[in-house]
Amino acid sequence: MSWKELIEILAVFVLSALKFGLVGVPTAVFAKWSIFKVLTVTISGGLFGTVLFTFLSEALILSYKTIKKKIAGADQKIKKKFTFTNKLIVKAKHRFGLLGIAILGPSVLSIPLGVFLAVRYFKDKKKIMTYFFVSIIFWAITLYFFYHNLYHLFF
Repeated sequence: MSWKELIEILAVFVLSALKFGLVGVPTAVFAKWSIFKVLTVTISGGLFGTVLFTFLSEALILSYKTIKKKIAGADQKIKKKFTFTNKLIVKAKHRFGLLGIAILGPSVLSIPLGVFLAVRYFKDKKKIMTYFFVSIIFWAITLYFFYHNLYHLFF
């Protein structure tokens, strides 16, 4: 394995951890990799990103709450603002739940954003990671065939 190939694999791994469906999988397919290599590298990157951002999101949320309490004062209760955006998020949470976030996270949104929303609104990390793992495997296979056929259609 050459350095060039190793750097390509690492780049696709990182892209899959960050922007799975829109960048990671297409990059691997358009690089003309085998199905095994595409699925192995992109799924590994997606799973790594899910685990990493699950714990980072939790730490970020806890830090935000701690800072917010210090600013507001220890004895004051923090009053929640219920804006239009918050109403929209609550409606989506109740309508689609964790499954909806897990399905949209890797494909349409991004793994960091999807995982952050899941950790923010659902507390069971094992369940979050399980849903995202299944979603990532599903989307990797589905998007591989989509982009593979798209590539052969135009090139």
